[in-house]
Amino acid sequence: MSRLLPVAALSAFILAPQAVLADTVTAASHVARVTLYPDGASIEREVTFAAAAGAHELVIAGLPLATDADTLRVAAADARIGAVTLRQGRLPPRDTADSAEIAAAKAEVDRLEAALRSRDAAIAEVRLRTDAAAERIAFLRKLGDVRPDGGLTTANVDDLRAMSRMIGDEVLAARTDALKAETEATEASLARDKDAKALDKARQVLAALTRPAPETAILTVTVDTASDGEHRLQITTFTGDASWQPVYDLRLTRGDSPTLALQRGALVSQYTGEDWQGVDLTLSTARPSAQADPSAIYPQLLRYGPPLPPAPAPAGSEAFSGALAKMDDAPVMAEPAPVIAVANFEGANVTYHYGPAVDIADGVEALRLNLDSLAFTPDLVAEAIPLQDSAAYLMASFTNDTAEPILPGRAVLFLDGAVTGATDLPLIPAGGELRTGFGAIDGLRLTRTVPSRSEGDRGLISKSNQIDEKALITVENLTQETWQMHVIDRVPYSEQDDLKITYTATPPATDTDLDGQRGLLAWDFPLAAGASQQIRLDHSVNWPAGQVLR
Repeated sequence: MSRLLPVAALSAFILAPQAVLADTVTAASHVARVTLYPDGASIEREVTFAAAAGAHELVIAGLPLATDADTLRVAAADARIGAVTLRQGRLPPRDTADSAEIAAAKAEVDRLEAALRSRDAAIAEVRLRTDAAAERIAFLRKLGDVRPDGGLTTANVDDLRAMSRMIGDEVLAARTDALKAETEATEASLARDKDAKALDKARQVLAALTRPAPETAILTVTVDTASDGEHRLQITTFTGDASWQPVYDLRLTRGDSPTLALQRGALVSQYTGEDWQGVDLTLSTARPSAQADPSAIYPQLLRYGPPLPPAPAPAGSEAFSGALAKMDDAPVMAEPAPVIAVANFEGANVTYHYGPAVDIADGVEALRLNLDSLAFTPDLVAEAIPLQDSAAYLMASFTNDTAEPILPGRAVLFLDGAVTGATDLPLIPAGGELRTGFGAIDGLRLTRTVPSRSEGDRGLISKSNQIDEKALITVENLTQETWQMHVIDRVPYSEQDDLKITYTATPPATDTDLDGQRGLLAWDFPLAAGASQQIRLDHSVNWPAGQVLR
């Protein structure tokens, strides 16, 4: 049975006397399993070491310097665990010998540097041959100069002809040598460029291999093994330098049978100071770093007594006081409740096991892992808000008919394969519904005009104030298909008996007080291609004389 002990804690048993003479065994650890949380990670390392039966001091180097001693636990199935010590300072010097990989990288850099020096020497030699050919041509030109005051002017014709032929042959030979040298120089320069690029790459490889290693911690564990052979240890730690969050692609495909695919993924990142290679990854929605206990509540003491005298008004506040007096007659409005953002997670935590082993490099901003895809059957409508917009918007709604919740996260929206935007999905529990938009439908044009609006006093003896307004809404379908429309508009509403509001809608609204919001009206109807629909909305507001409409 595995036993777990905190760092620097003594086990419940006392090691045998031979523990004093325990030998030291050095072993390495590797990250085998990771459970990622939204704000942290539980990391499980495995240590394999060979030892004879008896007591040993196991030294495990290479743990991240930020390893949390409070959450560190050590367990073994075939050994008893004694004292556990995490050492994060005054560490022994590291082995500075080059590994075989680093030695090979250095040898490659040396080879390419030598090759580049040879290339440069060869190019310089070719340039010398080019310069020598140019010097020969210059000498031959001087030799062939014919001056009228002597020199070759007195030679016979045969000598001049022979001299001219000799100069021509030599000039041709010199130019040929120069041309060959230039060709060789060009080829050598191209070869040098390839060698220089290879050298730069080799230096980058060497720099990556020889970058300063991060500071690490050493874990020392006293173990007592019952038998000879290979043994295993598990080291579990918690870090706050890792996280994950769900991300989605929401793909709507229209047609005779619309489909909605929710492709789920996870963005993971970690800054633990080491790379995780080939780890078994589990994603959890639990929050170990969050509040574990309910908040405290304290008794509330009330007392009564005479009212406090009013504070003296500051100078120059008469106008302000008069304004306050007028406001006393106005209806008292309830103070709005404070806005509090609360994330509610109902039910048990959800975990996702990512099947294949995964590599997560230290410092990676966002590594995306694809999880799975869920298919839903959406209901589509074209929602129109003529008071605010000039075009209708495609809205899709669906029910989460799976057995698990859909977690909150960022979603990219696709309509028939094209990106139309992004949105933040809320938590959608099993059986819950989601309604989201997929962009404007430019072919569904909206207009809202107010052809008539009057305001004034009415009555002979008892006067009152009144506003009459007539609004005309027009929806035009300029597309080549029929759309199911959902048009929303509003009329004012009142909570005061003396503030009378009446309205008429033609055609009548399909839904009044939409979603429990007073005064909101909705019309549902199909709109064929090329057709238009008009909605007339009239309302009248009447309130007592001497009062102001707010």
